[in-house]
Amino acid sequence: MALAPPVSTMGRRLVASASADSLTKTRGAEPVGPARFLVLERVAITTELDPFLPLRALAAYAGLSVRTLRQYLDLPPGQALPCYRVGGKILVRRSQFDAWVAQYQTRGRPALARALSDFGLDTGEG
Repeated sequence: MALAPPVSTMGRRLVASASADSLTKTRGAEPVGPARFLVLERVAITTELDPFLPLRALAAYAGLSVRTLRQYLDLPPGQALPCYRVGGKILVRRSQFDAWVAQYQTRGRPALARALSDFGLDTGEG
């Protein structure tokens, strides 16, 4: 008998056996029916992942220390990291952290641009 072609299931391979007898389920000595494989082609996640993170998890996500994050929490209200204080625990929503940290995005060397503008030279901005 010829081998059935391998079936690919998301990186794993299922290979059918060479004998037709082994492709049937058995209960005791009597065949029940053909063996069936469930092949998942696609998984859809419908919920948006925007968790509340404690400071330790946020530090791991952001690559910052917990101490640095606590300093950002203590900034003046317009600049501080937005957070939720629940029962003594500090939680930060990941999307709010991403939006907050985006305001600190820079390009090039800001110290050099500042020094050039102090001397009245054009920095090429705006």
